[in-house]
Amino acid sequence: MLKMKNLKTVLVALFVTALFISCKSDDDDPVQQPSAEVKTGELTQNEIWTADRIYQIQGKLIVNNGVTLTIQPGTIIKGKEGDGTNASALVVARGGKLMAVGTADKPIIFTSILDNIEVGQKTGTNLDETDSAKWGGVIVLGNAKVSDKVGDTEGHIEGIDADAVYGKYGGNDNADNSGVIKYVSIRHGGISIGEGNEINGLTLGGVGSGTTIDNVEIVSNLDDGIECFGGAVVINHALVAYQGDDAFDIDQNFAGKFTNSMVVYKSSVGDEFLEIDGPENSTNVNGKFTVENCLFRDKDNAGSCDLKSKAQGVVQNNEFESLSKFKVSVKLDTDCTTVLTDAYTHYVDGDLEIKTNKTDAPLELYTKTEGCSVPTVQIDAAASVFSAAGNAMSVSPTTVQESDFSWTWTAENNKF
Repeated sequence: MLKMKNLKTVLVALFVTALFISCKSDDDDPVQQPSAEVKTGELTQNEIWTADRIYQIQGKLIVNNGVTLTIQPGTIIKGKEGDGTNASALVVARGGKLMAVGTADKPIIFTSILDNIEVGQKTGTNLDETDSAKWGGVIVLGNAKVSDKVGDTEGHIEGIDADAVYGKYGGNDNADNSGVIKYVSIRHGGISIGEGNEINGLTLGGVGSGTTIDNVEIVSNLDDGIECFGGAVVINHALVAYQGDDAFDIDQNFAGKFTNSMVVYKSSVGDEFLEIDGPENSTNVNGKFTVENCLFRDKDNAGSCDLKSKAQGVVQNNEFESLSKFKVSVKLDTDCTTVLTDAYTHYVDGDLEIKTNKTDAPLELYTKTEGCSVPTVQIDAAASVFSAAGNAMSVSPTTVQESDFSWTWTAENNKF
């Protein structure tokens, strides 16, 4: 038997232990994150994703024709790793709808499985602007007009297997509605499958004007930030940051608009602010793009724009910044073949307008020849095109500013 003294010691120790356990704060307990819900394959009925858990996309997740995927504010979606056509991506097929409506306080976040962000957070801590190609991206396909080189009025989106029916886009309804993308951040994605065949941060194929895209961020994507293949959607308050290729890429006679948007990148890593092509075939050839009231910031040397084959539309009332004050370049491609009509011809004829923009660096506006021996021609940077630093021309200020994007990863991590 225990002696009385030893018994008292044991009882006191037990009492102290029980008292410590009962008084221990809940804050001392590790937060138990809910288990992730893995999504893959085809959605054949409507779904609602909630912010109380993390969703993981494995391979392609397809929102089929007639199906609506609703994502609630604050929800985090992580794409798993995968190479080539096996890369993870959310694909909204023609006739499907994505209702991703976040808020400034609770944005919807698409990111990589490698991101240590947890439920309730707006940013993780282990990935930065150099971390790209960690998963695929978001692809939305609709029934609006396109001008595809191969299919004319219908195309097959890049980044998707050629025999996958859900990869088709295009039609005759420029008012088509693919849903709402609002306060959505897409991070650390982009996969290269081959030359000219990539998954971008946000890919839009034949997306109509009935679709709402307002306050969307694409950050640290391997290839383009946002690429539009035809369609007529208005993209408002988009921020592309630290892309590996072009920020806004326009193809196949896109007849929509980029407005009140911003680009911030390093031209030593990425390619251009804008890359714009016109129609590729003979049917839908009349649509014109608009890029206006945007702020383009190069944190490196020489931010540039490339206006290419058959580009037609207007670039107006934008501000171009080169933080090094080196130069801003606007290239108008010319082509000596009989197949393509060059951008310079459209510029001269008035189908391509560049007007009332401003830059804080020397401007280089020039033609670049493709496939012929015609020399490069420097074009006078007339006041009607750009007001360069020191030019007294009065240009209406752009309406967009950094504070408009205070909800983004870029702002949270001080990367403006």
